[in-house]
Amino acid sequence: MGLEQYTKSVRETADNLRIIDDALFRLMAEKEGVCQEILRTLLDMPSLNVVKVTAQSVVKSLHREVTLDALCVLENGEYINVEMQKGSGNDDVVRTRFHAAALTSAYTPKGTDFADVPQVTILYITEYDALNNGQAVTHVKRCMKTKGGFIPVYDKEDIFFANTEIKEDSDKSELLQLFLRNKAFDDAKFPEISKAVKYFKETEGGRSEVCKTVENYAKIYAEEAAAESRREGRKEGENILADTVVRLRQGETPEQLAARGIGQSTIDLAMTIK
Repeated sequence: MGLEQYTKSVRETADNLRIIDDALFRLMAEKEGVCQEILRTLLDMPSLNVVKVTAQSVVKSLHREVTLDALCVLENGEYINVEMQKGSGNDDVVRTRFHAAALTSAYTPKGTDFADVPQVTILYITEYDALNNGQAVTHVKRCMKTKGGFIPVYDKEDIFFANTEIKEDSDKSELLQLFLRNKAFDDAKFPEISKAVKYFKETEGGRSEVCKTVENYAKIYAEEAAAESRREGRKEGENILADTVVRLRQGETPEQLAARGIGQSTIDLAMTIK
């Protein structure tokens, strides 16, 4: 079955997706050469070689799980996580710090000497200027403060903030602006990205993959909404029960409570608690 198996709404949603949208980027990231092209450009590392990409990789820390948009493993064993973020209000600086820490912990085997802790880099791409510094790309690096100023410290952690809001006359900014387009394009500077976008936008196979992803996302969101509704329902039920117990203790009769619209099962349970 082809595209006809999906609803018009799903097809329209899929067709309007941009690279910066999670549903499309997770598919784009798995295409050979896409992440490498992004990293080489935005990190100023033209010789960088990506040997493995895992989209939606889950990393477990001590108290919570982190889902990484695209975890890249380089030829030299270094790790780079590419994150796409559209909405603001995410505590971006702290968020990237946590991602870097979780990634470092997850990929450092027990007993590893500190000298052998892997290099970890976070590339955090947003639709807004997360640092509010008017730059399309900013390299954040831990430094030590000296009398002569700040000097970078080599701690095997680097964080790059990139955004589509600030437009500059550079290949980096040109690439970032492509992330906002919802139509196929052919840019000679970025052949791998162009090829991947054309596949997902102009071929039936590619469009079907995007539709399937959109449909899966919709199911997940629906399940989460249903679970939240159930939690709210339980909370409301607990509140009604607590209020019923209080009313019984204050002297109201079961008949009076029933007249208020309180269910008999709730009244019976409140009677046992009272």
